[in-house]
Amino acid sequence: MGGNATELPPFTPSASSLRINALWFLSLTFGLTAGLVGIICKQWIRHYQQDISKPPKEALAVRQFRYDSFLRCRVVDILSALPILLGLGLILFFVGLIDFLQGLNVKVSIPVTILIGVGFTFLVVTASAPAFQYV
Repeated sequence: MGGNATELPPFTPSASSLRINALWFLSLTFGLTAGLVGIICKQWIRHYQQDISKPPKEALAVRQFRYDSFLRCRVVDILSALPILLGLGLILFFVGLIDFLQGLNVKVSIPVTILIGVGFTFLVVTASAPAFQYV
């Protein structure tokens, strides 16, 4: 075309943009992974609880096999880890949100940061309270 076309410099995202995107995509990944694992565990539990239409002795053997498999696959431990995954995802999202809002407007980020801090304090207090129950 014409010889007056200007060449644009290559795009380089800011460090803040990279940090926010990393935090938000990690948060999304933790949340979706927790959902997927929860669905799989629900299927395992449903299969475990299925009625076995066999003679009692065979039904007992199948039930015991399912129970042993349930323990061997550590389904209870996996289910116990799901709230941790969701909590980590939530924390990462909030850290990214605070970072994002501070880059936009400090007047907006301050109340949001305070509210997130209050929620996080509530979480820490309620999660650690049982540890101090017998102290």
